[in-house]
Amino acid sequence: MAIAPSKLGRFVLPMLNADEALLRSLRAASLVSPDAPDDALVAVFRSARDEHDALPERTRRFNSPHERVRVFLQPYLSDRGRRWAVPFSSLSLPDDEEQPSDKHP
Repeated sequence: MAIAPSKLGRFVLPMLNADEALLRSLRAASLVSPDAPDDALVAVFRSARDEHDALPERTRRFNSPHERVRVFLQPYLSDRGRRWAVPFSSLSLPDDEEQPSDKHP
């Protein structure tokens, strides 16, 4: 079964194999919880890639490691990250949607 596309998965794709860049980018975009430990997030990236690599070749073509990272990140996502992780419907979210720091009292 294929993993459905999401805005978060597309965000992850260009940095899939660059753990530090991905970590910095996820934090800068407020997609992960500020209290999520860096080492836990990097472990998630690696676990998702390792699981993808362990799939049989015939199955791998129906799955994408960047969407697998999105699924593995679920416990660490911020509210914004959870919105970006919703398969299909998140693809229409604007890149500049309001972030928590943009809200005014």
